This record gives sequence, structure tokens and C-alpha cells, in this order.
Amino acid sequence: MSKSTAAKNKAIVLEAFETLFNKRDYAAAERFWSPNYIQHSAHIAPGRDGLFGLIKSLPDTLSALQPVG
Repeated sequence: MSKSTAAKNKAIVLEAFETLFNKRDYAAAERFWSPNYIQHSAHIAPGRDGLFGLIKSLPDTLSALQPVG
């Protein structure tokens, strides 16, 4: 049985978050975040570079956190 579109999308999002937030593999994360990514938070610098810069500024200990549930 094939996965539903929602299940496939969820798997992609989880892989993207794992790659950027936990593994901090910025080169690999570029395939998930477009160079034209629009950052909607006024507290984070614009674009993909702003998001990646935010993650780079966080302590490595945060990458050890595991999701609940």
C-alpha cells in the first residue's frame, strides 16, 4: 500500500527539520529551504540565510532534544 500525500509530506517535513535543527547539516538543508525562502518573523533575519544563521547561533545542546509523542 502506498503512502498518502499527507504522510509523504509529513516525512519530508520531519526529514527537513531533522537535517537542519538536529543534524545542523546546512548544505543538505538547502534542498528543503529555497534560496527565495521568506522568513515571516520580524525577529529573524530575512531569507534562508537568516534562518540558517539563527540555528548556527544556538548552542549545540539544543540539537540533543527529542520530540515528544
